[in-house]
Amino acid sequence: MKILNLHGYHALAQNSSYYALKACNYDVIAPAIDYDTQSSEEILNTLLNLYDSEHCEAVVGSSMGGFFAIQTAAEKQCRSVLINPCLAPFQTLPEMDFDNREYILQYIGLFSNLSKLDFSKTFAIIGEKDDVIKTHGILKYLLEDSHYISVPDGGHAGSTLPLKQIFEEYHQLFFRS
Repeated sequence: MKILNLHGYHALAQNSSYYALKACNYDVIAPAIDYDTQSSEEILNTLLNLYDSEHCEAVVGSSMGGFFAIQTAAEKQCRSVLINPCLAPFQTLPEMDFDNREYILQYIGLFSNLSKLDFSKTFAIIGEKDDVIKTHGILKYLLEDSHYISVPDGGHAGSTLPLKQIFEEYHQLFFRS
């Protein structure tokens, strides 16, 4: 199975989820995304084209990559796994000194795509000690318990989460056709 893996803000394309997916023998496409210089529309168009051209079957996104995983999954109606996703970058990015007003307004516009997401194909892995993202409560509300995996000692970084173990254990649930 080919999976599009999206990294977080100022993170590496080959991140913790990339290595965990590779260790589980998935074919992983992991583009480098520059969230500071590319508009959300440019990023999304690039990801949608990449998803199609690489014949991906699912999308995994961490933090800011989780926001774009939602966007991609909503458009492609595919399976998605969100790892400590940033649901509201228009709120989170300014708290991190991101000051591009035009890009923030674009994120506000894309937020409504959350309503197009097929929640039966959407899963979340959440570190309960995440000190960066404050919107996990809404995701827990939207997802069924079986689709929301809480890691009590996990933080924001994927390296604090047992991703390989979770991907192995939930393979059939996450990535079945």
